[in-house]
Amino acid sequence: MEDSHKSHRVITQLGTFDVENYGDLLYPLLFRHVLKSRQASLQVCHYSPTAGEAPQQAGFETHSLKTLFDGSADPRTCVVGGGDLLRTDWDVVASHYATNSRVSFDGLRRSIGTLNALEYLSRGKIAGLDSTAFYAHRFRNRWMNYPAVGPFLIDAENLPAGSTVSYLSCGVPHDFSPVERSGVRRILNQARFIYLRDEQSAEKLQRAGVECEIHVAPDLAVTLSDQFDRAEQAHRAQEILSRSGVDRVRSLLCFQCQPYPGFDEEEIIKQLRRYQERSNSSVVLLPVGHCHGDQEFLQSLAWRSGGAFKIARVSSIIDIMSVIAASDLFVGTSLHGNITAVSFGIPHLFGPLPVDKAAGLFSVMNLPSELKLCSWTEMNDRIDFAVDLGRDFFAERAIEAKEKVYQVLDKLLRNLLN
Repeated sequence: MEDSHKSHRVITQLGTFDVENYGDLLYPLLFRHVLKSRQASLQVCHYSPTAGEAPQQAGFETHSLKTLFDGSADPRTCVVGGGDLLRTDWDVVASHYATNSRVSFDGLRRSIGTLNALEYLSRGKIAGLDSTAFYAHRFRNRWMNYPAVGPFLIDAENLPAGSTVSYLSCGVPHDFSPVERSGVRRILNQARFIYLRDEQSAEKLQRAGVECEIHVAPDLAVTLSDQFDRAEQAHRAQEILSRSGVDRVRSLLCFQCQPYPGFDEEEIIKQLRRYQERSNSSVVLLPVGHCHGDQEFLQSLAWRSGGAFKIARVSSIIDIMSVIAASDLFVGTSLHGNITAVSFGIPHLFGPLPVDKAAGLFSVMNLPSELKLCSWTEMNDRIDFAVDLGRDFFAERAIEAKEKVYQVLDKLLRNLLN
Protein backbone atom coordinates (compact mmCIF):
# COMPACT_ATOMS: atom_id res chain seq x y z
CA MET A 1 0.00 0.00 0.00
CA GLU A 2 2.81 2.44 0.84
CA ASP A 3 4.25 2.10 -2.66
CA SER A 4 1.18 3.82 -4.08
CA HIS A 5 2.40 7.10 -2.58
CA LYS A 6 5.07 7.28 -5.27
CA SER A 7 2.40 8.52 -7.63
CA HIS A 8 2.04 12.28 -7.63
CA ARG A 9 -1.71 11.79 -8.03
CA VAL A 10 -2.18 10.79 -4.39
CA ILE A 11 -3.63 13.13 -1.76
CA THR A 12 -2.92 12.31 1.88
CA GLN A 13 -5.99 13.07 3.99
CA LEU A 14 -5.55 13.31 7.77
CA GLY A 15 -8.24 13.17 10.43
CA THR A 16 -9.93 11.12 13.13
CA PHE A 17 -11.23 8.60 10.62
CA ASP A 18 -10.58 5.73 13.03
CA VAL A 19 -13.30 6.55 15.58
CA GLU A 20 -16.95 5.50 15.53
CA ASN A 21 -18.35 8.93 14.87
CA TYR A 22 -20.65 9.75 11.98
CA GLY A 23 -19.27 13.21 11.20
CA ASP A 24 -15.61 12.19 11.17
CA LEU A 25 -16.31 9.28 8.84
CA LEU A 26 -18.26 11.42 6.37
CA TYR A 27 -15.26 13.54 5.41
CA PRO A 28 -13.26 10.88 3.52
CA LEU A 29 -16.36 9.82 1.63
CA LEU A 30 -17.25 13.39 0.62
CA PHE A 31 -13.70 14.50 -0.16
CA ARG A 32 -13.03 11.48 -2.38
CA HIS A 33 -16.19 12.24 -4.34
CA VAL A 34 -15.17 15.87 -4.85
CA LEU A 35 -11.69 14.88 -6.01
CA LYS A 36 -12.94 12.20 -8.41
CA SER A 37 -15.44 14.61 -9.92
CA ARG A 38 -12.55 16.98 -10.71
CA GLN A 39 -9.93 14.45 -11.78
CA ALA A 40 -10.78 10.75 -11.97
CA SER A 41 -7.14 9.62 -11.69
CA LEU A 42 -6.69 11.12 -8.23
CA GLN A 43 -6.34 8.78 -5.28
CA VAL A 44 -6.69 9.45 -1.57
CA CYS A 45 -4.91 7.69 1.27
CA HIS A 46 -6.23 8.27 4.78
CA TYR A 47 -4.14 8.76 7.90
CA SER A 48 -5.38 8.72 11.50
CA PRO A 49 -3.76 8.02 14.86
CA THR A 50 -4.42 4.27 14.51
CA ALA A 51 -4.13 1.96 11.50
CA GLY A 52 -6.70 -0.49 10.20
CA GLU A 53 -10.11 -0.76 8.61
CA ALA A 54 -12.24 2.33 9.25
CA PRO A 55 -15.24 1.65 11.55
CA GLN A 56 -18.94 1.58 10.70
CA GLN A 57 -18.42 0.04 7.26
CA ALA A 58 -16.95 3.30 5.97
CA GLY A 59 -15.21 1.47 3.14
CA PHE A 60 -11.56 2.50 3.49
CA GLU A 61 -8.43 1.83 5.53
CA THR A 62 -6.43 4.20 7.68
CA HIS A 63 -2.66 4.31 8.05
CA SER A 64 -0.96 5.34 11.27
CA LEU A 65 -0.35 9.10 11.24
CA LYS A 66 3.01 8.79 12.94
CA THR A 67 4.41 6.92 9.90
CA LEU A 68 4.17 10.16 7.89
CA PHE A 69 7.18 11.55 9.75
CA ASP A 70 9.71 9.50 7.80
CA GLY A 71 12.07 11.99 6.26
CA SER A 72 13.29 9.55 3.62
CA ALA A 73 9.82 9.06 2.06
CA ASP A 74 8.40 10.89 -0.95
CA PRO A 75 6.82 14.34 -0.51
CA ARG A 76 3.20 14.35 0.66
CA THR A 77 0.34 16.59 -0.37
CA CYS A 78 -1.46 16.57 2.99
CA VAL A 79 -5.02 17.73 3.60
CA VAL A 80 -6.14 17.85 7.24
CA GLY A 81 -9.86 17.58 7.84
CA GLY A 82 -12.46 18.09 8.38
CA GLY A 83 -13.66 18.38 11.95
CA ASP A 84 -12.68 20.17 15.17
CA LEU A 85 -9.01 19.42 14.55
CA LEU A 86 -7.28 22.76 15.08
CA ARG A 87 -6.58 22.22 18.75
CA THR A 88 -3.73 21.43 21.15
CA ASP A 89 -5.48 19.36 23.84
CA TRP A 90 -3.77 16.06 23.00
CA ASP A 91 -5.20 14.14 25.97
CA VAL A 92 -8.79 15.14 25.22
CA VAL A 93 -8.43 13.87 21.66
CA ALA A 94 -6.78 10.69 22.93
CA SER A 95 -9.57 10.13 25.48
CA HIS A 96 -12.15 9.94 22.67
CA TYR A 97 -10.59 6.63 21.72
CA ALA A 98 -11.39 5.14 25.13
CA THR A 99 -15.14 4.91 24.49
CA ASN A 100 -14.42 3.85 20.94
CA SER A 101 -12.17 1.02 22.14
CA ARG A 102 -14.46 -0.27 24.91
CA VAL A 103 -16.71 -1.85 22.30
CA SER A 104 -14.53 -4.97 22.68
CA PHE A 105 -11.51 -6.06 24.66
CA ASP A 106 -9.73 -6.75 21.39
CA GLY A 107 -10.22 -3.13 20.37
CA LEU A 108 -8.97 -1.95 23.75
CA ARG A 109 -5.93 -4.23 23.50
CA ARG A 110 -5.04 -2.90 20.06
CA SER A 111 -5.33 0.70 21.20
CA ILE A 112 -3.15 0.60 24.34
CA GLY A 113 -1.64 -2.89 24.53
CA THR A 114 -2.69 -5.99 26.46
CA LEU A 115 -1.21 -5.17 29.88
CA ASN A 116 -2.44 -1.57 29.77
CA ALA A 117 -5.89 -2.76 28.70
CA LEU A 118 -6.14 -5.09 31.69
CA GLU A 119 -5.01 -2.35 34.08
CA TYR A 120 -7.42 0.13 32.50
CA LEU A 121 -10.34 -2.24 33.09
CA SER A 122 -9.30 -2.90 36.68
CA ARG A 123 -8.91 0.82 37.42
CA GLY A 124 -12.45 1.41 36.23
CA LYS A 125 -13.71 -0.80 39.04
CA ILE A 126 -11.86 1.10 41.79
CA ALA A 127 -13.38 4.34 43.08
CA GLY A 128 -11.09 7.34 42.95
CA LEU A 129 -8.83 6.11 40.14
CA ASP A 130 -8.92 8.18 36.94
CA SER A 131 -9.17 5.57 34.21
CA THR A 132 -9.74 8.15 31.47
CA ALA A 133 -6.44 9.96 32.11
CA PHE A 134 -4.68 6.58 32.37
CA TYR A 135 -6.05 5.57 28.97
CA ALA A 136 -5.32 8.91 27.28
CA HIS A 137 -1.69 8.93 28.44
CA ARG A 138 -1.03 5.41 27.16
CA PHE A 139 -2.88 5.91 23.91
CA ARG A 140 -0.94 9.08 23.23
CA ASN A 141 2.39 7.38 23.93
CA ARG A 142 1.49 4.50 21.64
CA TRP A 143 -0.07 6.30 18.67
CA MET A 144 0.50 10.06 18.93
CA ASN A 145 4.21 10.29 19.75
CA TYR A 146 5.11 12.42 16.73
CA PRO A 147 6.42 16.02 16.54
CA ALA A 148 3.52 18.48 16.24
CA VAL A 149 1.99 21.47 18.05
CA GLY A 150 -1.34 19.63 18.24
CA PRO A 151 -2.54 16.24 17.02
CA PHE A 152 -3.28 17.75 13.58
CA LEU A 153 -1.33 21.03 13.74
CA ILE A 154 1.55 19.66 11.74
CA ASP A 155 4.72 21.38 10.65
CA ALA A 156 5.44 20.51 7.01
CA GLU A 157 9.15 20.73 7.83
CA ASN A 158 8.79 17.58 9.94
CA LEU A 159 7.40 15.68 6.95
CA PRO A 160 9.38 14.44 3.93
CA ALA A 161 11.08 17.30 2.06
CA GLY A 162 8.74 19.11 -0.32
CA SER A 163 5.56 18.16 1.57
CA THR A 164 2.70 20.61 2.04
CA VAL A 165 -0.16 20.82 4.55
CA SER A 166 -3.64 22.27 3.85
CA TYR A 167 -6.76 22.35 6.01
CA LEU A 168 -10.22 21.27 4.83
CA SER A 169 -13.50 22.16 6.57
CA CYS A 170 -11.83 22.43 9.95
CA GLY A 171 -13.10 23.94 13.17
CA VAL A 172 -11.36 25.49 16.17
CA PRO A 173 -13.13 24.34 19.36
CA HIS A 174 -11.26 26.56 21.85
CA ASP A 175 -9.17 29.70 22.00
CA PHE A 176 -5.45 29.08 22.28
CA SER A 177 -3.61 30.09 25.43
CA PRO A 178 -0.91 32.79 25.22
CA VAL A 179 1.73 30.07 25.60
CA GLU A 180 0.31 28.09 22.66
CA ARG A 181 -0.20 30.97 20.23
CA SER A 182 3.32 31.31 18.87
CA GLY A 183 3.49 27.64 17.85
CA VAL A 184 -0.02 27.67 16.36
CA ARG A 185 0.73 30.92 14.51
CA ARG A 186 3.97 29.53 13.04
CA ILE A 187 2.36 26.30 11.82
CA LEU A 188 -0.73 27.84 10.26
CA ASN A 189 1.04 30.80 8.66
CA GLN A 190 3.02 28.30 6.58
CA ALA A 191 -0.04 26.22 5.60
CA ARG A 192 -0.67 25.94 1.88
CA PHE A 193 -4.44 26.57 2.22
CA ILE A 194 -6.86 26.99 5.13
CA TYR A 195 -10.61 26.34 4.76
CA LEU A 196 -12.52 26.76 8.02
CA ARG A 197 -16.17 25.86 8.49
CA ASP A 198 -17.29 28.99 10.36
CA GLU A 199 -16.34 32.55 11.25
CA GLN A 200 -15.90 31.93 14.97
CA SER A 201 -13.09 29.48 14.16
CA ALA A 202 -11.41 32.08 11.94
CA GLU A 203 -11.66 34.65 14.73
CA LYS A 204 -9.88 32.30 17.13
CA LEU A 205 -7.00 31.87 14.69
CA GLN A 206 -6.81 35.63 14.18
CA ARG A 207 -6.66 36.14 17.95
CA ALA A 208 -3.74 33.70 17.96
CA GLY A 209 -2.00 35.95 15.44
CA VAL A 210 -2.48 33.86 12.28
CA GLU A 211 -2.02 36.29 9.38
CA CYS A 212 -2.31 34.12 6.26
CA GLU A 213 -5.48 34.05 4.17
CA ILE A 214 -8.31 32.09 5.79
CA HIS A 215 -11.20 30.89 3.65
CA VAL A 216 -14.55 30.42 5.44
CA ALA A 217 -17.44 28.36 4.08
CA PRO A 218 -20.01 25.98 5.61
CA ASP A 219 -19.03 22.45 6.53
CA LEU A 220 -18.27 20.12 3.63
CA ALA A 221 -21.03 17.78 4.89
CA VAL A 222 -23.76 20.10 3.59
CA THR A 223 -22.94 18.77 0.09
CA LEU A 224 -24.22 15.35 1.15
CA SER A 225 -27.50 15.70 -0.75
CA ASP A 226 -25.59 16.22 -4.00
CA GLN A 227 -24.09 12.75 -3.64
CA PHE A 228 -27.00 10.88 -2.04
CA ASP A 229 -30.63 11.19 -3.13
CA ARG A 230 -32.91 11.76 -0.16
CA ALA A 231 -35.76 9.65 -1.55
CA GLU A 232 -33.42 6.71 -2.18
CA GLN A 233 -31.90 6.96 1.29
CA ALA A 234 -35.32 7.27 2.91
CA HIS A 235 -36.45 4.13 1.09
CA ARG A 236 -33.32 2.34 2.26
CA ALA A 237 -34.14 3.30 5.85
CA GLN A 238 -37.49 1.51 5.81
CA GLU A 239 -35.91 -1.87 6.52
CA ILE A 240 -33.78 -0.39 9.31
CA LEU A 241 -36.80 1.26 10.93
CA SER A 242 -38.89 -1.87 10.54
CA ARG A 243 -36.37 -4.12 12.28
CA SER A 244 -36.03 -1.45 14.98
CA GLY A 245 -39.77 -1.66 15.73
CA VAL A 246 -40.61 1.86 14.50
CA ASP A 247 -44.15 2.51 13.26
CA ARG A 248 -43.63 4.05 9.81
CA VAL A 249 -47.29 4.84 9.22
CA ARG A 250 -46.89 7.87 11.46
CA SER A 251 -44.59 10.87 10.95
CA LEU A 252 -41.10 10.39 12.37
CA LEU A 253 -39.02 12.45 14.80
CA CYS A 254 -35.35 11.41 14.86
CA PHE A 255 -33.66 12.20 18.18
CA GLN A 256 -29.93 12.01 18.96
CA CYS A 257 -28.03 13.05 22.06
CA GLN A 258 -24.73 12.49 23.83
CA PRO A 259 -24.43 12.49 27.61
CA TYR A 260 -23.52 15.85 29.14
CA PRO A 261 -23.57 17.16 32.73
CA GLY A 262 -26.95 18.73 33.42
CA PHE A 263 -28.83 16.87 30.69
CA ASP A 264 -31.96 15.66 32.50
CA GLU A 265 -33.15 12.36 31.04
CA GLU A 266 -36.58 12.76 32.61
CA GLU A 267 -37.04 16.18 30.99
CA ILE A 268 -35.96 14.83 27.59
CA ILE A 269 -38.41 11.92 27.91
CA LYS A 270 -41.17 14.30 29.01
CA GLN A 271 -40.60 16.55 25.99
CA LEU A 272 -40.40 13.67 23.51
CA ARG A 273 -43.56 12.05 24.93
CA ARG A 274 -45.42 15.34 24.73
CA TYR A 275 -44.49 15.77 21.09
CA GLN A 276 -45.28 12.14 20.32
CA GLU A 277 -48.75 12.42 21.83
CA ARG A 278 -49.78 15.76 20.39
CA SER A 279 -48.52 14.96 16.88
CA ASN A 280 -49.25 11.21 16.81
CA SER A 281 -45.66 10.65 15.72
CA SER A 282 -43.08 7.93 16.13
CA VAL A 283 -39.79 8.70 17.87
CA VAL A 284 -36.58 6.93 16.86
CA LEU A 285 -33.38 7.34 18.87
CA LEU A 286 -30.33 7.48 16.60
CA PRO A 287 -26.79 6.97 17.97
CA VAL A 288 -24.27 8.70 15.72
CA GLY A 289 -21.19 8.99 17.96
CA HIS A 290 -20.08 5.95 19.95
CA CYS A 291 -16.94 7.88 20.88
CA HIS A 292 -19.13 10.46 22.62
CA GLY A 293 -21.30 7.93 24.46
CA ASP A 294 -24.48 8.26 22.36
CA GLN A 295 -25.31 4.56 22.47
CA GLU A 296 -25.38 4.23 26.24
CA PHE A 297 -27.28 7.47 26.77
CA LEU A 298 -29.97 6.65 24.21
CA GLN A 299 -30.32 3.09 25.46
CA SER A 300 -31.11 4.54 28.88
CA LEU A 301 -33.74 6.84 27.35
CA ALA A 302 -35.32 3.95 25.46
CA TRP A 303 -35.51 1.82 28.60
CA ARG A 304 -36.91 4.63 30.74
CA SER A 305 -39.51 5.43 28.08
CA GLY A 306 -41.04 2.00 28.59
CA GLY A 307 -40.73 1.18 24.91
CA ALA A 308 -42.31 4.39 23.63
CA PHE A 309 -39.06 5.28 21.85
CA LYS A 310 -37.12 2.84 19.69
CA ILE A 311 -33.38 2.78 19.07
CA ALA A 312 -32.40 2.65 15.40
CA ARG A 313 -30.36 -0.48 14.75
CA VAL A 314 -27.72 1.06 12.54
CA SER A 315 -24.35 -0.42 11.70
CA SER A 316 -22.88 1.98 9.12
CA ILE A 317 -22.62 5.67 8.37
CA ILE A 318 -24.94 5.13 5.39
CA ASP A 319 -27.50 3.60 7.77
CA ILE A 320 -27.30 6.72 9.95
CA MET A 321 -27.68 9.03 6.97
CA SER A 322 -30.66 7.01 5.72
CA VAL A 323 -32.54 7.23 9.01
CA ILE A 324 -32.13 11.01 9.08
CA ALA A 325 -33.24 11.19 5.43
CA ALA A 326 -36.39 9.22 6.31
CA SER A 327 -37.29 11.56 9.17
CA ASP A 328 -39.72 14.45 9.17
CA LEU A 329 -37.83 16.23 11.95
CA PHE A 330 -34.38 15.94 13.52
CA VAL A 331 -33.46 17.01 17.06
CA GLY A 332 -29.95 16.39 18.29
CA THR A 333 -26.60 17.55 19.66
CA SER A 334 -24.60 16.24 16.70
CA LEU A 335 -23.30 18.95 14.38
CA HIS A 336 -23.32 16.57 11.44
CA GLY A 337 -26.73 15.18 12.31
CA ASN A 338 -28.06 18.73 12.05
CA ILE A 339 -26.12 19.43 8.86
CA THR A 340 -27.41 16.23 7.28
CA ALA A 341 -30.96 17.30 8.08
CA VAL A 342 -30.42 20.73 6.51
CA SER A 343 -28.81 19.20 3.43
CA PHE A 344 -31.89 17.02 2.90
CA GLY A 345 -34.26 19.92 3.61
CA ILE A 346 -35.48 18.51 6.93
CA PRO A 347 -36.51 20.82 9.82
CA HIS A 348 -34.14 20.45 12.75
CA LEU A 349 -33.18 21.67 16.21
CA PHE A 350 -29.69 21.71 17.70
CA GLY A 351 -29.76 20.45 21.31
CA PRO A 352 -28.50 22.56 24.27
CA LEU A 353 -24.88 21.40 24.08
CA PRO A 354 -22.69 24.42 24.93
CA VAL A 355 -20.26 24.28 22.00
CA ASP A 356 -19.04 27.17 19.86
CA LYS A 357 -19.56 25.24 16.64
CA ALA A 358 -23.35 25.41 17.06
CA ALA A 359 -23.40 29.21 16.84
CA GLY A 360 -20.84 28.95 14.05
CA LEU A 361 -23.15 26.69 12.06
CA PHE A 362 -26.16 28.99 12.35
CA SER A 363 -24.14 32.04 11.38
CA VAL A 364 -22.36 30.57 8.35
CA MET A 365 -25.54 28.93 7.02
CA ASN A 366 -27.83 31.89 7.69
CA LEU A 367 -30.09 29.88 10.01
CA PRO A 368 -32.15 31.51 12.80
CA SER A 369 -30.65 31.19 16.28
CA GLU A 370 -34.04 29.98 17.57
CA LEU A 371 -33.14 26.57 16.10
CA LYS A 372 -30.56 26.18 18.88
CA LEU A 373 -32.08 25.06 22.18
CA CYS A 374 -30.89 26.68 25.39
CA SER A 375 -32.67 24.01 27.43
CA TRP A 376 -34.54 20.78 26.73
CA THR A 377 -37.63 22.42 28.26
CA GLU A 378 -37.90 24.51 25.06
CA MET A 379 -38.09 21.52 22.76
CA ASN A 380 -41.79 21.49 21.88
CA ASP A 381 -42.14 25.22 21.37
CA ARG A 382 -39.04 25.29 19.17
CA ILE A 383 -40.22 22.23 17.21
CA ASP A 384 -43.28 24.22 16.22
CA PHE A 385 -41.01 27.07 15.12
CA ALA A 386 -38.82 24.76 13.00
CA VAL A 387 -41.77 22.99 11.39
CA ASP A 388 -43.48 26.29 10.59
CA LEU A 389 -40.39 27.41 8.66
CA GLY A 390 -41.13 24.59 6.22
CA ARG A 391 -38.96 22.23 4.22
CA ASP A 392 -38.38 24.74 1.45
CA PHE A 393 -36.71 27.10 3.91
CA PHE A 394 -34.12 24.48 4.90
CA ALA A 395 -33.62 23.31 1.32
CA GLU A 396 -32.90 26.89 0.25
CA ARG A 397 -30.38 27.38 3.05
CA ALA A 398 -28.66 24.19 1.90
CA ILE A 399 -28.45 25.40 -1.71
CA GLU A 400 -26.89 28.69 -0.59
CA ALA A 401 -24.43 26.87 1.69
CA LYS A 402 -23.36 24.40 -0.98
CA GLU A 403 -22.58 27.21 -3.41
CA LYS A 404 -20.20 28.74 -0.84
CA VAL A 405 -18.57 25.36 -0.18
CA TYR A 406 -17.94 24.65 -3.86
CA GLN A 407 -16.41 28.09 -4.38
CA VAL A 408 -13.83 27.45 -1.65
CA LEU A 409 -13.28 23.83 -2.75
CA ASP A 410 -12.47 25.01 -6.26
CA LYS A 411 -9.80 27.32 -4.84
CA LEU A 412 -8.40 24.56 -2.63
CA LEU A 413 -8.19 22.03 -5.47
CA ARG A 414 -6.60 24.51 -7.87
CA ASN A 415 -4.02 25.18 -5.18
CA LEU A 416 -3.38 21.48 -4.55
CA LEU A 417 -3.27 20.30 -8.14
CA ASN A 418 -1.40 23.09 -9.89
